[in-house]
Amino acid sequence: MPDELHARLKERAKLNRRSVNQQVIVELSRVTNFCSSEDEARKRRRAEEMIESVEKIRRRMAGFLTAEEIDAAKRDGLA
Repeated sequence: MPDELHARLKERAKLNRRSVNQQVIVELSRVTNFCSSEDEARKRRRAEEMIESVEKIRRRMAGFLTAEEIDAAKRDGLA
């Protein structure tokens, strides 16, 4: 491995609190966009759950609060 490449990987590993080997795996995974189908399915389910949670919150909200309403809630200790 060229010295310059090793030095850059070592610096990135240090910044991310990883070993150089772990950093190489992360970098290669990013470049190849590698993810198992199980990982992809889990990510997709999690995203769908999050979207549903946001939709539930939106349905409960009557509308947007004005700046005055937000300030009043802060003064009353509700925010």
